[in-house]
Amino acid sequence: MELLVALALTALLGVLLAALINGWINVRERLSQGSPGMPVLDFCLALERRFDTTALRQLHERRLPLALNWLDWQANQLQLQWVALGAWPSAEGGSRLQRQRLGYDRRSQRLLLQTSSDLYAAGAPVWILREQLDRVESVSFSFRQDSRWLAWPSTDRLRPDRGVRLTFQRDGAPYVCTFALPWGRS
Repeated sequence: MELLVALALTALLGVLLAALINGWINVRERLSQGSPGMPVLDFCLALERRFDTTALRQLHERRLPLALNWLDWQANQLQLQWVALGAWPSAEGGSRLQRQRLGYDRRSQRLLLQTSSDLYAAGAPVWILREQLDRVESVSFSFRQDSRWLAWPSTDRLRPDRGVRLTFQRDGAPYVCTFALPWGRS
């Protein structure tokens, strides 16, 4: 009797181990093949890293101060700008604070994430392309204020937006990337 129980347990462990190894192999094959959603995931993760370190900082262009807001939304250009801490100080200026710009280029149908170390630009800031997402057909932005999603960010520095939502179509499929801003997490 004990021998039969031992054999049954050994067979059960063997089947479970074989299923685990088979599952591992399937996951590795799927990850190595990639998927159509991987560029979207990579782009949204890059955005999340930038939104996680948002900072309130006065920006300048052409030696003039811009409005002091957490998020600078330019609806006519479909561009959102903000200041965030970079992982490393930039070689140009030595500061970790960098301007961030997320924009949609209608002609080339691309979402672009750009940075600039020039917080106090004497002219127009010099932008460096960090990430891009091609084949984006349409884009909309919304901003979490209190318990609602609105089409524009808050202008009240004491009550900043709690989140940013980016909704877009890529290759005919809808995508939504939602980012909780650091002060909007509970």
